[in-house]
Amino acid sequence: MRSHTPTPTPDEQIETLMRLGMNIPDRESASRFLRHVRAGALQEYMPPRDEASGLFHAGADFGSVVNLFGFDRKLRLLALDAAGLVEVSVRAQMVARGVLPDEDAADKKERITMGKLARHYNDITSPALRQEIADVYEMDEKILSSFLIHLTIVRNDSAHHKCLYNSRFKVRPVLPAKKPALKPFFNLNARDKIYNTLVILAHLTDVIPPPCEWARRLLCLLDGCDEEREAAMGFPAGWRASEFWRRRTNGASG
Repeated sequence: MRSHTPTPTPDEQIETLMRLGMNIPDRESASRFLRHVRAGALQEYMPPRDEASGLFHAGADFGSVVNLFGFDRKLRLLALDAAGLVEVSVRAQMVARGVLPDEDAADKKERITMGKLARHYNDITSPALRQEIADVYEMDEKILSSFLIHLTIVRNDSAHHKCLYNSRFKVRPVLPAKKPALKPFFNLNARDKIYNTLVILAHLTDVIPPPCEWARRLLCLLDGCDEEREAAMGFPAGWRASEFWRRRTNGASG
C-alpha cells in the first residue's frame, strides 16, 4: 500500500517559508490565504532563491507574492473574457458562410471547442473564403489562423489556472508583416511572451461589437506595474507612449 504523506498545514507552510527567508509579518492573514491556496501553487510567483543556500534573496515578502498571484488571476480572467468574445465572433462568421454547423440549430451533442474552431478555420480549402472572414478583423488569414491556435492555448492555460504573466509560449502567433497596422507595436524580441498576444486581443476586442473597453480594463490592471513585471510579460520599454496604447488609454478604438 502506498504511504500517504500528510499535506503541510498552513502554519507549517509558513514556518517553511520563513526558514527560507520569507518575510511574513502578518501570519494570521497568511494562514487564512494558505487555507485556500497551497504554497506549492505559488511557486511561479515566488521571488528568486540563492542556488547554493536555497534561501530567498533579501527582501522576499509574502505580501508581494500574494499581490502577484492576484494580478495574474485578473490577467487570466481578462484573457478568458477576450478569448470568449473572439470565439463567439469567429464562430458566427463561419456559420454565416456555411463552413460550420449552427450549434443552436443543429442539436449537436458535442460542442465545438475553441481548438476545434481553430482547426475548422484552418481547414477551409478556399484561401479567399478564409481571407473574407479575416477581413472582418482587419487581418491576413494566415495571421488569424495562427492566432486562433495560439489563443486556444492561452485560453486553456488561463482556465486551468496556469501562471500567465511570465509564460513562454512554445506555440506563438505569427505576427503581421503588412496588416493590420499593428506591426510597429509588437515586441519582436519577446515573441514567446504574453505581450504580443495582448496587442492582438486589444485590436480584436476593438473590432468586435459592441465596444467593451477591454483594452481600457487591461490598462487599468497594468497601472502600477513595475518594469520587472512588465519585462516578464514582454512589454517593451516606453510602450505606454505608443500610439496604439495611447488611443486606448483615451478611450478611442482603432
